[in-house]
Amino acid sequence: MSDDLSTPGRDLFPEYPQIHLMYAREVRGLTDEQVDTLQPEKSWGTWSIRQQVNHIAFAHYRWFLRNWGEALFGGRLPRDESLLDTGGADRLIDPKRFHEMPDLLAAVKDAADLAWEILGNETLGSMREKVQSRRIPSDHRWPSGDGLREWTENVTLKSHSRGFWKDDTDPELFHYDLEYTFRHVLWEAYAHLKTIQAHKKAMGLPPVNDIPEVGYLKVLKWE
Repeated sequence: MSDDLSTPGRDLFPEYPQIHLMYAREVRGLTDEQVDTLQPEKSWGTWSIRQQVNHIAFAHYRWFLRNWGEALFGGRLPRDESLLDTGGADRLIDPKRFHEMPDLLAAVKDAADLAWEILGNETLGSMREKVQSRRIPSDHRWPSGDGLREWTENVTLKSHSRGFWKDDTDPELFHYDLEYTFRHVLWEAYAHLKTIQAHKKAMGLPPVNDIPEVGYLKVLKWE
């Protein structure tokens, strides 16, 4: 990746317009039974294919509307705030509102389009200037039981060479810039797409996409 601070954001992350296409190709032709199958004996299998697709829409909306919304847009969000509703679900957009696969894929496209719109107004320099902070207590856990601090220490810090760092004086405080956010969401998209492929493999179905082995794919394991 270029270190020229004038490099346009879209040149740095040209993959975003392809995300929804990769997901659409991977789930094409799958039945409701297949997209709702779980593999609870596997670490990656407690979310179904349907939930994996849902989560990627959630990840985009959460990061770019909720986490960065005020800094990027002030009080004028470019999408309806109801897209941030989870319906009580864990890290998903409302699964009652977004259940059918065409609706989920449309949400993934819209969410990735949002990221692309933001990138059109950014350069590498402007993204590195935008910094936020997040407090992550050592005992913080998602409803699934997985530890956010554990993920942060063992995956996030190991995967990102810059843009995400621990505070020098407060062990629970972490800082990140907008460049990191775009890397993170892209790598999340690849990781959950690989998880969909793992589900398909368990059902005897071949993968469709070639996923670049970057970021989190170098750290995470699919047993």
